[in-house]
Amino acid sequence: MVHKLFGLTIPCYNSTIYHKRKQMKRTLWSILVLFTLTHAQEYKVLFDLQTDDERTIKAKVADNIAKLRAYYRQQGDTLKVAVVVSGDAYQFFIEDLAHSPYKNDIQLRQSQSQRTKMLQAFAKDATIEICGMGMKHRHIDPKTLYPFVTPAFNRTEALVRFQHEGYAYIPVE
Repeated sequence: MVHKLFGLTIPCYNSTIYHKRKQMKRTLWSILVLFTLTHAQEYKVLFDLQTDDERTIKAKVADNIAKLRAYYRQQGDTLKVAVVVSGDAYQFFIEDLAHSPYKNDIQLRQSQSQRTKMLQAFAKDATIEICGMGMKHRHIDPKTLYPFVTPAFNRTEALVRFQHEGYAYIPVE
C-alpha cells in the first residue's frame, strides 16, 4: 500500500499504524493548542511599605491583597505578592515588642493581637522582607520579627530584585 504525504509517495506496509500516528499527531496538536489557550497567567505585585499608619496598611496592603487574590483567582489566574518593609513601618512587623526599641509603646502593644491577625492573613501567600540596614540603624534584632518576615540586605536591593523578577511596583507611604 502507498500513501501520499506532503506530496511524497510513502510506502506503508500497515495502514493502521499510519492512521494511528496521524491521529496521535492531531491529538497532540489539539492538546498543545488547548493548553496554550487555557493556561493561567501569573501576576506579580510588589508593595513598597514605608508608612506607620496602620489604617493605610490595612486599606492599601492587606485589603488590597485580599481583593486582588480573589479577582485573579476568579479569572483563573494566580497572584504572587511581595512586601518590602522600611521607613516607619518596622514596628508593625515585630512580634516580640518587649525586646525591641518599641517596648514602651503602649498603643502598639495593645493593638498587637489584632494587627497579628491582619499580617498573618496577607502573609499567608506573600513574601515579606524588611530592610536589614534600617533594622541595624534602629537596633532591631531579627529574632524579634514575626516568623514570616525575612530581613533583606536593604530596601533598594529587595526592590531591585523583585522588579527584576517581574513584580509590578506599588508604593505605600
